[in-house]
Amino acid sequence: ALVWEAGRPAAMAADIGPVGPAPSVRLTESTLWKEDVLTEGHRKVWGSWYDAVSKRWGYACCKGLDRNAACTLPPSPKASPQGVDVGSDSGVEQTSPDSEDMTEETPLDFSNPPPELLPSQAVEGGAPAAYLEHFVRFMLGAWRQQQEVGFPGFRDIERQAFQGSAAYAEAEKALTPLLWRLKKGESLDRGEQKDNRRSRETRTSMEGKFVKEKSVLQQLHMMATKAEERDYVKAHEAYMHLTFGNKMWNLTHVAHVAACTMKGAREYRRNRDSLNTYDMDPVSQKYMWAFKKITHLCQCLRPSSDQSKNVVM
Repeated sequence: ALVWEAGRPAAMAADIGPVGPAPSVRLTESTLWKEDVLTEGHRKVWGSWYDAVSKRWGYACCKGLDRNAACTLPPSPKASPQGVDVGSDSGVEQTSPDSEDMTEETPLDFSNPPPELLPSQAVEGGAPAAYLEHFVRFMLGAWRQQQEVGFPGFRDIERQAFQGSAAYAEAEKALTPLLWRLKKGESLDRGEQKDNRRSRETRTSMEGKFVKEKSVLQQLHMMATKAEERDYVKAHEAYMHLTFGNKMWNLTHVAHVAACTMKGAREYRRNRDSLNTYDMDPVSQKYMWAFKKITHLCQCLRPSSDQSKNVVM
């Protein structure tokens, strides 16, 4: 009979040498339930111990069976001056900026905007993500300041577009997911890709074309940069690339043409081209609208002396 050592035969172990420590495997966490959350001062999670006599689950640390009861174990001798156990978990769930609890809808603090709108190269060497956050925070701060003084110098149509707390709250809520995605380093491109796009037609002449989408991050950076340079026509052009893109055909077109006598009709179809981020992701669609709105606010506050560079609202 073979004798097993650490999950393999002893004969095999003798051939390949001593057994090393088992590699740590990071399993995929559940999206429905939080794991390893310690409560009531316990050092083990509920369900880590089973009492065979009472046939009930409990805590492995204190062998308690009441889920809502506090841990009966004495505190660890290795405690910090503030009374927090250094050698074990404190029993309070800690949340970091990279935690899954910090979702895209988690509110951000916009109360301390930059004092002035800087050029792109003056913010972390022109890093697009850093400058987008700088631009958004500055413009939202300027929006709040204008609300306090009543938008002086604005035309009636411009004042109607920005006045009221609901309009500002809607823009702030829409732009929050954008900043979270930038903080987490996520890609902003959410459109159809060539490798995951399903063909809908057997005849390729009827199928829409795959049009590679321009980078969402670069187009947003272009909008912010051109707004700072007071070239709002170029900023609007970047917005058009974000929304419509370079599609040759945006919608599916179907035409029915009469065939020969008593043979009905023939259908000629031209399917739409590939969908971009604006078409695929409602969250991206909302923050693109809000970004366009704060770009218009930038024009109201800092119009260009060259009228050919301003966009008529």
